[in-house]
Amino acid sequence: MENTVKHMKQLLAAFLLLTSLTAWANEDTILFHLKTSLKHNDAQLCVAYNEIWAALDAGLKVNVLVDADAVNTYKIGWFGKDGFEGYKMPENLRQLLADTFDKPLDDIPLTYGDYLTLLKKMGANFYINSGMLVVAGIEKQTGTVENIGPKFFKPISLKDMMQLRIKANYYTVY
Repeated sequence: MENTVKHMKQLLAAFLLLTSLTAWANEDTILFHLKTSLKHNDAQLCVAYNEIWAALDAGLKVNVLVDADAVNTYKIGWFGKDGFEGYKMPENLRQLLADTFDKPLDDIPLTYGDYLTLLKKMGANFYINSGMLVVAGIEKQTGTVENIGPKFFKPISLKDMMQLRIKANYYTVY
């Protein structure tokens, strides 16, 4: 009787694992909602970039929405760059990424600006809250990214932001 119960528990555990793996494979869109600016907590954005890479590596479709105070991180400053573009990545993090994703250290970006570009090239889609850009005084009109460093950010409306959220199978906020 004990062996039967033990065997049934093992079968149930295997079934639950298989079910969760199947759900993971079928639900393939994740939305990363970046809301914290670099000046308030640089770890938030740094970890988000690492998670974005992990999601891409897992085969998920990745959408990234830059919103709230995070829009200020990408505002072009006095020297024609944004606050994160030249921000150097720590060497121990670069080594961790190389080990984690089985890449040569030379393939790991030196700066977070290069890291963002790498994530874009890997397939991440980047969106930015157009209304927040206007409210923050970064842009004069919605739909523009003239004063934002990454030119591949697509400015979107509140309705478009909601559609990203509704269509995402997974949602995480940084």
